[in-house]
Amino acid sequence: MCTIVLNDLLSNSANLPDAGMKFYDIIKDALDKSEKVVVNMTNVTALPSIFLNVSIGKVIEVYGIDRLRHNLSFINITKGQAMRFRDYVTNYKA
Repeated sequence: MCTIVLNDLLSNSANLPDAGMKFYDIIKDALDKSEKVVVNMTNVTALPSIFLNVSIGKVIEVYGIDRLRHNLSFINITKGQAMRFRDYVTNYKA
């Protein structure tokens, strides 16, 4: 299992697209090893589309929505964050 502390990734990156690419790379590596990915959402204040497009959107394009749903889970996630992810995945158009 791979655990990602998303706030650390966001705060240690120069900009949102860079953070999104790092997030994608970590997820990709885990999925290529058939590992589950757990995302710790502690202290994450926003999930901008530009970040989601280059991370979650790319995962959906490469691996498909079913694999994303099966292998990605969250801890310390707020209801608002969960709704944001759900809406993004539901409305994603490749």
